[in-house]
Amino acid sequence: MRINFFLFLLPLLLFAQSVTYKVYFGIFPAGRIEINFSPQKVEVRGKSGGVIGWFYRYKLFMVYDLKNPQRSFLREEENGKRKLYTYADILRKKSWLPLVVNLLSHRPNPQSLNLIKVGNYTVTLERYENGNFYFRVEGSKNTKAIRLLGWKRRDFPQRIEIETAKGTLILIKT
Repeated sequence: MRINFFLFLLPLLLFAQSVTYKVYFGIFPAGRIEINFSPQKVEVRGKSGGVIGWFYRYKLFMVYDLKNPQRSFLREEENGKRKLYTYADILRKKSWLPLVVNLLSHRPNPQSLNLIKVGNYTVTLERYENGNFYFRVEGSKNTKAIRLLGWKRRDFPQRIEIETAKGTLILIKT
């Protein structure tokens, strides 16, 4: 009985992980983002801070359903205004979020990350060297490229760089 219970909990213990990143927009500190993985879903919480947080108030909460992405949603509060996004809205307006979450839900293996589809977007591994993954994003007007740097087995990338139409987001693991 104990063995069965342990075997039931083992996948939950192995997969339930979280990571926190400091977010920068270019060289300016922009806030924090926390990503929590469970077997069924990924929850992302973030808020503005640093220099940008002095004049721009922003909070986000996204639930990404790993089994049925269409059920994913994003709640956002921007300078006092609240918005709710469906999965289609997230892909159109905040495409970097589901793209990064989807990449992080895989193991750091160049063969399994060679080509990934997220909605109508295609993420292609352009180059891999020493734990650094360089991806090109096709089909998105907002997200152009994603780099996952210092990604080792059983851990999250030390640094994530996201090239968007408005500039570069840099996430540094805390």
